[in-house]
Amino acid sequence: MRRMSPDVPLLNDYKQDFFLKRFPQTVLGGPRFKLGYCAPPYIYVNQIILFLMPWVWGGLGTLLYQLGILEDYYTAALSGGLMLFTAFIIQSTSLYARNKSVTIERMLTTDVLAEEDEHEFTSCAGAETIKFLIPGKKYIANTVFHSFLAGLVCGLGTWYLLPNRMSLLYGSAGGAVLQFVFGWMTLCIGEYSLIVNTAAETATFQTQDTYEITPLMRPLYIFFFVSVDLAHRGHYNILFLHPLKYVREKLVYGKFIYNCSVSTITIY
Repeated sequence: MRRMSPDVPLLNDYKQDFFLKRFPQTVLGGPRFKLGYCAPPYIYVNQIILFLMPWVWGGLGTLLYQLGILEDYYTAALSGGLMLFTAFIIQSTSLYARNKSVTIERMLTTDVLAEEDEHEFTSCAGAETIKFLIPGKKYIANTVFHSFLAGLVCGLGTWYLLPNRMSLLYGSAGGAVLQFVFGWMTLCIGEYSLIVNTAAETATFQTQDTYEITPLMRPLYIFFFVSVDLAHRGHYNILFLHPLKYVREKLVYGKFIYNCSVSTITIY
């Protein structure tokens, strides 16, 4: 049996470059912070802004709650409503860019293995930039449904991640801070995948995802955990919720969903 030479790399140069581009995109739910070509800085800045939008609205609601201005349920409604409005704005902007008669010019290349998303950008808010950042949905029904789901997940996530609730759950400031940080990172990942641009899946699965199921996976993981917690708070006599709540408390919420987001590409 022949042995592989120690000088043979595990990944060749092309595969290494592909992995370094695709892995962060998969982990973060869709943002492309590493491209195979030189892109203007505003491409990365726009992605960061879109990625942090749930945290901005959730942070605003949390601040008003901590100051005693709003009750917890009003906080969830405010954050969810702002996220719903933002999702509609994002999808409307994408629809406008698609309908605008602007041709995206491909960069000339002689490399047959070059990435297919090589574009030339002319402005920060140009149609070609919007099409690149926000591909949009195939169906109007998905645009409406995904936007409402984004608002619902953001509202419930804000309610779940209120600092005093985290302190009661873990009994320590350290555990509450970790839960808060990983929880909001998880919400940002799920929301970006849902309303902006989801992580690329394998070419085989892309052709089979006719009804755009992929963007729903990460938000549904979040919705499951949050709904179990909220249902247990309101209905303490439902016996089957007790073991589910126990499992949820023993798992690190953010880290678990974070791993789910990494493995989503593998599941399919």
